[in-house]
Amino acid sequence: LFSWRNTHGEVRPMTRSAAMGYINQILSTGGFGTSFGHSFRIGGAGFYLGQGVSPEIMHINGRWQSLAYEVYIRAFEQVMNTHTANLAQCYVP
Repeated sequence: LFSWRNTHGEVRPMTRSAAMGYINQILSTGGFGTSFGHSFRIGGAGFYLGQGVSPEIMHINGRWQSLAYEVYIRAFEQVMNTHTANLAQCYVP
């Protein structure tokens, strides 16, 4: 997700701890609380679900060690269904 270019011009992946350090520095400068990165995993799960990626692939690629991701999938589907229904009501042929 995050990468940087070293002094030799090579693109290197940024470690999770370095990325979260930068993100938390920005958040605290803006007067917000810090993040542990979990919200990125939840957001990523919702994004990929919206793109049609199967839950099994999300489980493997997201390195979810438990079935907790299923809670986020159900919540995402509920929100998506509600908003889709609202959009359908806005359409006037």
